[in-house]
This record gives sequence, structure tokens and C-alpha cells, in this order.
Amino acid sequence: MSKAYPMGKALELMRQNWPEAVSVETELFLSMNRFAEILDQNCTKELEVYGLTNGAFEVLVALRGRPEPWEMSPSDLYRALLMTSGGMTKILKQLEADGLVTRIDHDTDKRSKIVRLTEAGKTTVEKAMDSVMAGDRRVIYQNLTKEEVQSLRDTLLNVVVKLGV
Repeated sequence: MSKAYPMGKALELMRQNWPEAVSVETELFLSMNRFAEILDQNCTKELEVYGLTNGAFEVLVALRGRPEPWEMSPSDLYRALLMTSGGMTKILKQLEADGLVTRIDHDTDKRSKIVRLTEAGKTTVEKAMDSVMAGDRRVIYQNLTKEEVQSLRDTLLNVVVKLGV
């Protein structure tokens, strides 16, 4: 888990030393960040079994979420995942070396290659997704009721939909 102070202690220190910075919005922001960190750590742990980094997993998930034959241009991938082109190149080279993606010629742009998920990549990402989802469920349902999960989901989804992100 995180090496950060438990949230209660961090907020108590802020209340004592900087009370004007503590608000509902501050508590919401810090709580969401801490929760995202916990889920990210869980994902990292689950992906180790498959030899994947979180970034590589995101690429495979993005490809698997496309219609068959599960392909995208590298620039569409890095825009979809908010990665730099350099970071994306490194991940794609490793995924290609591992046989999880392949690069094929672009139909209209001969300077570009399309990234396509291989059968091995499809199998790997589907198994990895099952593991990550099971881990997330353990973390979430050990701490929240089904009703609380649904309410949190509805609220956060409402916000991101309204923000258009």
C-alpha cells in the first residue's frame, strides 16, 4: 500500500497547521487521489503476473476495445491514453517484442504503421483484465457496500460526463 500518511492523519495535520486549506473540495480531491493510487497499486500488482506494466496494459485494453481486428494508429493510441509519443514508442516496441502486438502497413499512409493486437495479446489482456477487475472488487467491496459503490460510480460518472472527459 501507499507510504503516505493515512488520510485521516494527513487531514488532521492540515487542520492543525493550515486550517484554511481544508474544505470539502480539498477532502474530496485528496480522497480521490488516494483511492486512485490504491487502485493503481492493485493494478500494478495484478499485472506483474503477466509481465505487463500499467502503460502496456492500457495500450492492450485500448486495442481490445476496438472492433476486430483490434487496431489503431500509434498517434491515436497516445492521444487516447494521454501518453507522449516517446513513451508510446517504448511501450509498443516491448509489446511487439513480446508478441502481443504487431505493426502492419497503413493502407493510405506508407510512412505509418498500424498497431494490431495479436491473438496472444488478446488472450493476455483478457486474462489480465479479469485479474485486475477481481483485485479491484476485493479492494472496493472490502470497504464499501454495493449501494455505496453504485452511488460513488453514479456521482463520478456524472461529473466526468458533464466535463466531457
